[in-house]
Amino acid sequence: MAKIKLPRYLRAKRLAGGGTAYFWERPSWAKPPAEKFGRRCPVESEALGSDLSTAIGKADLLNIALDEWRTGVEGKPAEGTVQALFAWYRGHDRFKEASFRTRRDYREKMEIVANVQLKTTLFGQRRAIEINASHADALYRFLVKERGKRAGAYCMQVCRRVWNEAIRAKKVKDPNPFAKMGIKMTAQKGNRANTRAEYDLFRETARAMGMQSMATAAAISFELLRRVTDVFGYIMDPGDEEKGFFWEDYQPGVSFAMRQGKTGDSQVIPLRGERDPSSDVPEVREHGTLLYPELEAELARMKPGQGHIVINEATGRRYTEAEAIRAWRRVRTKAGLPKEFTMTGFRHGGATELGDAGVLDIRPVSGHRTLQQTATYNKATQEKARAAGAARQRHVANRARKETR
Repeated sequence: MAKIKLPRYLRAKRLAGGGTAYFWERPSWAKPPAEKFGRRCPVESEALGSDLSTAIGKADLLNIALDEWRTGVEGKPAEGTVQALFAWYRGHDRFKEASFRTRRDYREKMEIVANVQLKTTLFGQRRAIEINASHADALYRFLVKERGKRAGAYCMQVCRRVWNEAIRAKKVKDPNPFAKMGIKMTAQKGNRANTRAEYDLFRETARAMGMQSMATAAAISFELLRRVTDVFGYIMDPGDEEKGFFWEDYQPGVSFAMRQGKTGDSQVIPLRGERDPSSDVPEVREHGTLLYPELEAELARMKPGQGHIVINEATGRRYTEAEAIRAWRRVRTKAGLPKEFTMTGFRHGGATELGDAGVLDIRPVSGHRTLQQTATYNKATQEKARAAGAARQRHVANRARKETR
């Protein structure tokens, strides 16, 4: 009997009990972060059971979907529909030029909007040219009810962007139904600032768990006010290998050269203060005080070498975003820290601490371009309020003294 030729990517596996099971394995070239025409592969590896004929049928369907993604066909949405408009936008230069994370989030929101069930059809099957402000308001109310205010607002933001580009390309008519909806697109509450006590506990717990990389990541973020994406150096797009922080740029006790992944701006952070000839400590007299002793202590506990500094001990490579989140949560849980405690909170906490110390312009450390941007991180605290009150009292007292002269 001739051996049956299986469809592409369908694999047979012998089971322990003697039977055979079938699996469709997505090819490596289609795995994230691979994209075709601005989209990630819509199908994933899947177990197809032990019935050969059923497995072949399912594998054929999966291969069709794979081929449509590879060639840019998306199930051929009807021309003029919202789904077709979204497909057009995913092929637009503006979309392709966005970061990996932005493209991922926009795809997700477009899929949510397109799959909203109306009375007789899906929203994605409606004609885009017929969508008006009333439809947009109703869609927003539904999404808020189903997914919350933040997700609903983000979906409206994506739709507004798509319609703006479509209006410019004369795909739909002005006015934009998603414009001027009066929706606050930003989160109502900012990230919580981690305290130094929490920072110390997190690092101590991470070291005890054999996760020195997480302790060092926390130190870089808290002490030098660095973004999480830069600290871990996530590789999401071609060329991201150059992002992050490297051993070659770190001179112990001297300086740390850093580049902002978001802006591309470079900084050299001095690691010592000015020499103090009057100090009783010889090192301070000759070289100056260490400005970031906790950070340098964490770096010293690692195995210095070449390449990116923060490396996953389990893989020997940089963390993926999912790996970093899992590791972060493990340490947070072990340390007994609250759920509001986040990795981003280290940057906020470090900036807030600088503000409490009286540093109003944190840009030389944080790398921000404007003071307005730093206001997000430099939190208003009781310590600042106390200092402001004390300054006012000093001012009032000085003025009173001058008036009585």
